[in-house]
Amino acid sequence: MNSDTFSADQSAMITQLQQQQALFTQIVKAQLEGKWTGEGSVEALLYALDPNMQGTLTFDLPITESEYEEDPKG
Repeated sequence: MNSDTFSADQSAMITQLQQQQALFTQIVKAQLEGKWTGEGSVEALLYALDPNMQGTLTFDLPITESEYEEDPKG
């Protein structure tokens, strides 16, 4: 195998890994911001990472504390 080809292959792999790492970082940010579905969401970014996951994800959205609070009138 030609060493120039090997270097080009390695460079391509590193570029792909950097792109994947950037998507993972954006996914964590979206999780922390509570963006589970829609544009710029965990769902959208996971589909960008692996298009084969399209239509296979179902999110159970987190429940906020306010949803547990009793009705103040009650």
